[in-house]
Amino acid sequence: MSPRRIVEEAVRKGIELIAVADHNTAKMVDVVAEAAAEAGLAFLYGMELQSREEVHLLAYFDEPGPCHALASVVYEHLPDRCNEPTYFGDQVVVDIDETILGVEPKLLLNSLDLGFEEAVSLVRMHGGLPVPAHVDRDAFGLIGQLGFVPEGLRFDLVETITGELPDGFGEATAICSSDAHDLEQIGQRTTVFTVREASLSEMRDAAANRGGRSVVCRR
Repeated sequence: MSPRRIVEEAVRKGIELIAVADHNTAKMVDVVAEAAAEAGLAFLYGMELQSREEVHLLAYFDEPGPCHALASVVYEHLPDRCNEPTYFGDQVVVDIDETILGVEPKLLLNSLDLGFEEAVSLVRMHGGLPVPAHVDRDAFGLIGQLGFVPEGLRFDLVETITGELPDGFGEATAICSSDAHDLEQIGQRTTVFTVREASLSEMRDAAANRGGRSVVCRR
């Protein structure tokens, strides 16, 4: 899952837009963005937050600055527990040529000391697009962990495995993404956005079917 290999696999499979959403960190987004730009591949900056309730929340950004600002705040809410490489593996940070630049000491797989609603607010405060992850999966999905969608929360897009939204998400639109943890999984599920450009505003318009824009899940 090196930066160039991620991009090469996406291009090989005909994907035109990717996002990197590592667990509770954004330390690798810039280098994958660099590889994507070299290949002419559209890119969104992102990360995946794990709330206190063990709910996964995707956060997408057009630009790196707000993404890194969010990541700094998230890091402060990550428990101060060291990674155990022999059990979880090394958490390395690499450059575009796969040279190891450093190792993240904190265990990134932990839950934050933020509730799900707090996490959603934090993403929006930084100008990001919050997207509940794999909501139709028991493990780490909003419905599987909480059993319901908190009252008053509204989303433009919600990630699913099946392309079908569970009850409680109102007018939200389902998307599918690979949630890839190895190269073979890239593109196993995709979403077709009919938009003018790859941007959060266009994605929101597509979710609302505005101006001929649309969203279709492919599995």
